[in-house]
Amino acid sequence: MGKTSMRPSRILKVYYSATLIAGLLFTIPVAQAVQQNELGARGAAILTLCWNVLFIMLLPLIMDWAESRYFKARFLQLEEVAKENPELAAVITEQCEKLSIPGFRFAVVETNSEDIFSYGLWRSNPRMVLPTSFLTSEQKSRTIPSIEAELTRFASQDHTFVFLVFTVLQVMLQHLLIAYAH
Repeated sequence: MGKTSMRPSRILKVYYSATLIAGLLFTIPVAQAVQQNELGARGAAILTLCWNVLFIMLLPLIMDWAESRYFKARFLQLEEVAKENPELAAVITEQCEKLSIPGFRFAVVETNSEDIFSYGLWRSNPRMVLPTSFLTSEQKSRTIPSIEAELTRFASQDHTFVFLVFTVLQVMLQHLLIAYAH
């Protein structure tokens, strides 16, 4: 997939889809193990929860790799952003302090899209993906409100919820497969 067909936020959607499908596929042998009394129903639910926790923990690693691979992202600390645009860095610092977001890093990508989004693992190692054009002073009237809104969204988002929903769906599928087999 080239830069034109792939937007940074689509990587997250692809990851969600891939992990849901993988989880559903893992559900089939687990349901068979329960049916054959090799594994109890609680053990199957715990196993399902465990692989979804693994998927949560891999999320930042996969996202960083994909951004580097597909977008040649440059990862910058806030200090590096301050060198290019001190006013933007000051606004981001103030917003991060207000929202209690520590150690924010930026993945700057060369893209025509004005798509920005953020991710992190349980509010640690937070990242924001933004186009290079957002670092210039000329774009500040559009950049600062967009980044403030994204930081606010990041402070309230929780990828864990998505994977808990995946776990519930997979456990329900396990029970349906077990009931169908009887």
